[in-house]
Amino acid sequence: MMDSAVFRNLVRHEFRNKGSWRKQSRIRVSRGWWLAYFLIILTAVVGTMTYFAINNELQINSIWYVTMGFPYMVFFWGFGTVKREWENDTYGWWLTMPFPRAELITAKWLGVWLKLLLGIVFAFVLLSAYVFVLSLALPAYSLTDVGSFMIAGIDWLTLVAGFSPLIISLGMMMSIIQNTSLRPISPVLWVVFMSGLSLLFQLPDSVISESMLQEGMGEYQAEWFPYSWELPIVMGVSWILTYAALRFQGYLLEKKLEI
Repeated sequence: MMDSAVFRNLVRHEFRNKGSWRKQSRIRVSRGWWLAYFLIILTAVVGTMTYFAINNELQINSIWYVTMGFPYMVFFWGFGTVKREWENDTYGWWLTMPFPRAELITAKWLGVWLKLLLGIVFAFVLLSAYVFVLSLALPAYSLTDVGSFMIAGIDWLTLVAGFSPLIISLGMMMSIIQNTSLRPISPVLWVVFMSGLSLLFQLPDSVISESMLQEGMGEYQAEWFPYSWELPIVMGVSWILTYAALRFQGYLLEKKLEI
């Protein structure tokens, strides 16, 4: 059984992890350049949205479409956090730690999920602040629009945060399976997982489109907010499946690993 202090340290290590050492050694780009790339992209996106807003052609709630890639990003975060151990040749050190492997994999999962939650909060605050500035600067938008925008964001991002534990665990499982005796079934699993994730792209379209219709009627109500009783139950089932997936990954690392 892992000591709680050790578990917290492993979670903290995963939360602060900066990626593959090998990739960083192959592509030597300073932090300054990465920051410059980010600022260029951010400026282009904000400039485009502001241009349409000035011409009164921007549907405020459609801004949330920039987060549509979150489900795929979450899956590959989970995939990458395990793959990185093999890329860095640290899987031996990681797997020989004197703790149950299910707990080792759970620490990785929790570190990724906490990182995602921080990103969700950052995206919500940043985009809400941008829309608030638009409402102050342009007469076409009001504080009512800001409220509608924030409710649509809560609606969508709550779904991402609530279902991401399962998506993360599936990404991690996909990476682990590629290093076990179950490797031959990985192509089938890729098709299944990617097809399942593609269905999630219907969720933001449904949430945002509905909230845009409500916005046109001068109301705050988004499609699922407040949520119906079915959604917490489905989300709870996804958490049970997450637990089962993490335990299964521990079993794979204990019994089926091929190095």
